[in-house]
Amino acid sequence: MKQYLKILIHIIVPIFLGTTVYAFWRGLYFIDPSEKYFPFYSANVPDWIKYNLPDGLWFYALLSSVTIIWNNSSKYYYIWLLSAIIFSYLTEIFQAFHFVPGTFDLNDLLAYTTAVIFYSINFQKINQPLFTIK
Repeated sequence: MKQYLKILIHIIVPIFLGTTVYAFWRGLYFIDPSEKYFPFYSANVPDWIKYNLPDGLWFYALLSSVTIIWNNSSKYYYIWLLSAIIFSYLTEIFQAFHFVPGTFDLNDLLAYTTAVIFYSINFQKINQPLFTIK
């Protein structure tokens, strides 16, 4: 797979889709999410699409980014990958105990787990070297 295509599919597309879902159905802080600006805002979509799908897509992009950058070629790859996974899960769990701001949602943990599963399925495609040094 061409390297730019790998970056497009596994990083840019999930970030774009997650941001699009977030913007259309949850609004942005600097824009009033009314029908005037976002005609899809009042559409009846399941809550997991509005609230959990963007988190899962962004987390998948993060895991893919770590793999593409470090290319499973050094000890730092495992440190960054495990740090991303642990930090994401702990942030959500800490929300339940009010250690960090936000609202705990079990579905966010499910979205993270789904992202890890999709990442694991696509690992061989993502893990192809970006650059070859001769």
